[in-house]
Amino acid sequence: MKFFTALLYAISGLILFDKQAFIYGIAIFLIALFLTFKKFRREKKVIIFHAAIFACFLIYGLLEIKTFQSPEAIKGIVIKRSENYFVLFDGLERFYVNAYDFKDINLFDVIEINGYFTEYNFSVLESDFDFNLYLKNLGISRQLGINSYSTLFKNSINCSLIKNSIISQFISEKTIELMNTLILDEIDYNSTLIKRLQHNTIFYLFSLSGIYINYFIYKLVNLLSVKFKPFLSNLLALTIVSPLLILNINSFAVLRIFVVYLFKLISIKRNDYDSLKYKSLSYLVLLINKHNLYQYGFIMPLLISTFMQFSKLLFKRRKWYIKKFVPAILIFILVLPFSISFNNSINIVSILISIIFMPFIRIIILLFYPSIFMLKLPFIESIMDTFYDIIMFFDISAFNINMPEFNPILVIIYYFLIFIILYFREINFKKFYEIAMSGYMAFLLLYCLPIKNTFTSSVSFINVGQGDSTLIRIKNKTILVDTGGSLTKDIANDCLIPYFEKNRIYKIDEVIITHYDMDHYYALENLQNDFKVGKIYDYTNFSERDNSILTIYNINNNLLNVVDENSKSLVLRFELSDKRFLLMGDAPIEIEQEIVKKYSNLDCDILKVGHHGSDTSSSVEFLKAVTPEEAIISCGLNNKYGHPNDKVLENLESLNVKVRRTDYEGTIEYIV
Repeated sequence: MKFFTALLYAISGLILFDKQAFIYGIAIFLIALFLTFKKFRREKKVIIFHAAIFACFLIYGLLEIKTFQSPEAIKGIVIKRSENYFVLFDGLERFYVNAYDFKDINLFDVIEINGYFTEYNFSVLESDFDFNLYLKNLGISRQLGINSYSTLFKNSINCSLIKNSIISQFISEKTIELMNTLILDEIDYNSTLIKRLQHNTIFYLFSLSGIYINYFIYKLVNLLSVKFKPFLSNLLALTIVSPLLILNINSFAVLRIFVVYLFKLISIKRNDYDSLKYKSLSYLVLLINKHNLYQYGFIMPLLISTFMQFSKLLFKRRKWYIKKFVPAILIFILVLPFSISFNNSINIVSILISIIFMPFIRIIILLFYPSIFMLKLPFIESIMDTFYDIIMFFDISAFNINMPEFNPILVIIYYFLIFIILYFREINFKKFYEIAMSGYMAFLLLYCLPIKNTFTSSVSFINVGQGDSTLIRIKNKTILVDTGGSLTKDIANDCLIPYFEKNRIYKIDEVIITHYDMDHYYALENLQNDFKVGKIYDYTNFSERDNSILTIYNINNNLLNVVDENSKSLVLRFELSDKRFLLMGDAPIEIEQEIVKKYSNLDCDILKVGHHGSDTSSSVEFLKAVTPEEAIISCGLNNKYGHPNDKVLENLESLNVKVRRTDYEGTIEYIV
């Protein structure tokens, strides 16, 4: 019965949402396992209980409640505050509010806004943090603009000012960065430290999380229980840690800890202490806001604590080093799909690094803790600077195995295999345990192998914002046409290289630069510095290139007769399987006219539209000559140039050409 009712929860989750429905289903499935882990005396009560919860989740999940308030006078409370925005909750709906010019609005302020509703759409480049998805996962579907506002209640505790005061105690930039990362949850993802941690796939060790907070509360409870009863020792431990929690009240991990320990205290007070029971109830309370499910601080602890319930025999009657290593390995296995989605790779050596670093990180947090009360310990900056240098010394990225993100079906298969392994290990059924373990290892091995790259080829129009970059992959050989470029972003390290790693590409055999406009070539230098790059071609030497990978023709023959850089742009034509591609670079209409005069057959299936959809390219006459089925426009969202031009879009529409845009779709890939 318990597995049947758990399955009902999973189905309810799967029919409520779109792409991420499976996560919701898995979570409800695991919560149901919690709730049904113990036997009930009366089967009727079990059925009624689960049917009621199932119905509640089903109805609640289908509801999308909008506010009844007018945007000209909308009252609400600020429930999340960042440097440049806040989230307003009016009791029914959450809104994203751009607050760059409203710095005096604090967390938990109650305000009334005279404003207007708009849709949000933020620019996201390849491998960027997807802020649109982040807001969607918070349950935010609209943006609220501000004309004016008034404060109905002012929260006198400004956590941002307190954090600034704490940081002002320190001089060393290394110490400040560690303090921000480990204690204040203020992470600079562009910093050298964070990039090194991400590259080594151990960033999760250095973020403020429930792992460390729970550890300290657990140790404090053990210490206090010598003198106090369980209820008081837990209450005192939570009180001692509460300043750290209050400072980071924006963090979902902190909210989860507060709720979990509240139910723990209630269960202890009622003499009904059952860890499974109070954790289950805590997670269900947190799901009052169904969008909490998309927080990693919800799903990861839920996964870890659930599977730990099926692995007790792994820790019993074992030697100390087994007890030390097995939990770390098991946690590594459980968070592997999330680690891959963050890093596009796995690193077995990171297990050893985590075992080495974790005790030191606990000590570092403990040394930092008095600083919250403006009690700076002597020599702390020297200690922190040394620790920082040790972190930067370790570089285990050579052991990274590039892997793409698991799709939903593979996630379910992955956790099902782990469940089977732990279950048969728990009941000591060795034969099926060994079979399940073999299946798991085979699954990982097959997924690690670049099977896709061995049997397929592809053309990818990479989303580099306002620029061009096209990857042509002929099985395991690669040609990159243009690299994109930006003065404000490292396109090579932030866009291109993560994309290559995600797609198991370890080398670019050839780079072709169509012309030397910044948005086509500026990332080349960093790409050469940080990735394996073979030959470089441009309009000065393209005719000499070796066509051993793929025959590519340049059909712009006016390279030496013009001064304008766009007119020099290579116009590349090639065929891959049964698809014909034409990449126009930034070639203007004058070059298009020359091409039409010279070549009688220009038919193509996929056209990479010239000059990002500018009206200086893509004349109707040219489009009629090339007869594309689909047109790719590579441009940045809401770019200052107004690309693509409305006239170009009208020309394409009039010829029934399907338009695809990187600013709307992200990277566009054709696999053949």
